[in-house]
Amino acid sequence: MVTEQMRQFNEELIEEVQEYKNNEKCSTEDAFTSVFSTYVIDAGESFMNNCNVMGYKKDFEKAKINGYVFDEYFQTLTLVVSVFENRIEVAKMGKIDITKYSKQATKFYRMCKSGYFDNVEETDPGYIISEYINGYEQEIENIRVILMTNRETTPDIPASVKIDKVMVKFDVWDLERVCQSLYQKKAHEDLVVRFQNKYNCPLKMIKVKQENEIYDCYIGVIPGKCLAEIYRDEGQRLIEKNVRSFLQATGKINQGIKNTLQNEPEMFMTYNNGISTTAKSIIVDEDKSDDTFVVIKEVTDWQIVNGGQTTASIYNALQTGIDISSVNVQIKLTVIRDESKTEEMVGYISKYANSQNKINMSDFSANDSYHVEMERLSRKIYVPVENGKSTQRWYYERARGQYMVDVNRQPTPSLKKKFKALNPKSMCISKTVAAKCMMAWMKYPYVVSKGLETNFIEFSAMIKRGEVPEPTEDTYISMIAKVILFKECDKLVAKQNFGGYKAQIDYYTIALLAESFSNDVSDEQIWKMQAISPELSLIIEDLIMVVWNHFMNPVVKGINITQWCKKEDCWELLKNRYKNKLI
Repeated sequence: MVTEQMRQFNEELIEEVQEYKNNEKCSTEDAFTSVFSTYVIDAGESFMNNCNVMGYKKDFEKAKINGYVFDEYFQTLTLVVSVFENRIEVAKMGKIDITKYSKQATKFYRMCKSGYFDNVEETDPGYIISEYINGYEQEIENIRVILMTNRETTPDIPASVKIDKVMVKFDVWDLERVCQSLYQKKAHEDLVVRFQNKYNCPLKMIKVKQENEIYDCYIGVIPGKCLAEIYRDEGQRLIEKNVRSFLQATGKINQGIKNTLQNEPEMFMTYNNGISTTAKSIIVDEDKSDDTFVVIKEVTDWQIVNGGQTTASIYNALQTGIDISSVNVQIKLTVIRDESKTEEMVGYISKYANSQNKINMSDFSANDSYHVEMERLSRKIYVPVENGKSTQRWYYERARGQYMVDVNRQPTPSLKKKFKALNPKSMCISKTVAAKCMMAWMKYPYVVSKGLETNFIEFSAMIKRGEVPEPTEDTYISMIAKVILFKECDKLVAKQNFGGYKAQIDYYTIALLAESFSNDVSDEQIWKMQAISPELSLIIEDLIMVVWNHFMNPVVKGINITQWCKKEDCWELLKNRYKNKLI
């Protein structure tokens, strides 16, 4: 049922999409995909992190795609299909259309595999996306197709299918689901895993003998098949506290895990480090437990905080028909009785338990105190005006959707209008976008090119290491100045109509500006004017052409420019070329 809250959200969403379209000079569907995906990611859909937004549609082939990304950690290719309704009244979508739109993505994938795009122009979106997908062809073990729409859909999700040996799963994020995530986060139910009643696999574990009021610890073994089946049913909910988006930074999946599962499954217990898990509470089978062993029937809020890679690998093996009946996995279960210690303990378990891929403690923290303080500063510092009282301020959005929630908290239309006048949507800046602008200025264009989420991970790590100035009025103003600078640069790039690599040109232009003309950039002046000077615009225009020529003349002919921009070598070469007037 369409609620008033959904209608209000849809109205705000349409405005946000239109603004994004105007600012980015992109299609309406690309704008919707970019905006809507941020809500989907914030709701916990980690496979959407660093999604590449690019639209391709071929009606007579019944093929369409709006976004794509490959997750090396889980060897999962995510394909996005978007359906946008540019009207406030929320439309419906039934089973037939859900299936039709979802299958358009699988048709595109089949076209990529068939070589359909091999002979089209290299600037064609179909070629660009196909080149990306085919580059991971040998690594793709799972495909997730996500249909995103601002319609209200029926609960009809297409059944999973196989394309060759690759399992394809479908999911739908409609307006109602995003609204529920945004406004009803407190209604989130804990994940309950019924080992005995559902999986016929009660956990027989040893309880570590110790006396404390914070946690209980259990050690044992879980059959690989049981672990895989739970992952099949619950998926990413199992590893919500594993900071799923950060896992992408850990590199490719450990090939040793796959080899052991396929060739020596009986040796898995010996070679693998197992999984570390946490829970809020457990239910014990008292009749079958004794002083030595505890038989656990049910676990509430079960989370795999280390071992997501192991779990996904075993699941993938099950899906591809590998016999895992002899696979067993060591398991440590920490039942955290003191809820106030949960986040701290999960972070340390993740840090110290992981040895397959190094994950720094900073990876598990967005350093909330930094963002909380930036948020506080944004609510008290007003934009300067020449005369009279300032009536506007920038709005630092610490949590995705925070702005929209604050708008809808206003009890009357007049108060909503007043709130928007004080905090214009165009002056709402998310922490990930702020990090993008900051990191580009700090001369890390190759990091920013890896995507907002990956960039935010590194930015968070730098905060933790003390490499980012602490929040003060001056550093807040400096950050906003960099945001304004980035936005102005983006507009200048858009005017050139290069046709591709717009985001990468932004990042590298700002970095080159910081490298060579930092003395010409005054935070105080930009903050005062809320714009950049004509003289600075001319400098940026020249640098834009330098960066474009750099991209068009790679050292390795035919290299994928998007991937090259993610390499530090690309940045080092640009600096060298510009310094020595080679471009």
